[in-house]
Amino acid sequence: MPPRPSVALLLLGLPLLLLAGCTHELNQIRENLFANPPLQAVEVQPQALSLTLVATPNGQSFTAESLDKLNHLLVQQGRLANQSVTLIPHTPAGERIATRLAQVLRERGLPNRQLNLEALRLQKGQDDVMVVSQALVVRVPKCVISAPDRWTIAPYASLGGLGCANEANIAAMVSDPRDLITPRTLDAGDGIQANGAVQRYHENDLPELVDIDFSKK
Repeated sequence: MPPRPSVALLLLGLPLLLLAGCTHELNQIRENLFANPPLQAVEVQPQALSLTLVATPNGQSFTAESLDKLNHLLVQQGRLANQSVTLIPHTPAGERIATRLAQVLRERGLPNRQLNLEALRLQKGQDDVMVVSQALVVRVPKCVISAPDRWTIAPYASLGGLGCANEANIAAMVSDPRDLITPRTLDAGDGIQANGAVQRYHENDLPELVDIDFSKK
């Protein structure tokens, strides 16, 4: 006796239903296998750093080690225009050099309203000037291979979250960390400033990066 049409259709459709179920389950397995782990968020946090500087024996400059530490601190804090710097002299020699340092910082782009040169505070010790820098700093995500011992076997799964390099590049290129907290209205164009930048480029009159050295005139 031949099977009824309804039973025949059911028998024909059953493999398709099973295949559809297997396909969905297989998709879920692969989706979980290749799921991108969450990325480390780009954070903006206030940061205050301080250090003490030692003057040279003649009292005309800072020691080479002190200058290296100062430049490193200022670079860590981002652009000078976004920093608030306080200079606290502890010796008469430190007071003289702090005045020169304040002038150099203004020339390098630190707004005068964000520079505080305090009066002499006589203090026993080997340091002559204390520098305190406060700024909003972007925490750049650290991109590493999450499983370095397995990357040759399962390269995709071992790399970790995709997109970390993009996040790190954006964080490193931010000129004002406050833009990552609250967007600002686009300012009006300044043709004079734009023209000045192009003119300095053609005349090879480019401003130097932060590298304070009192030996340079």
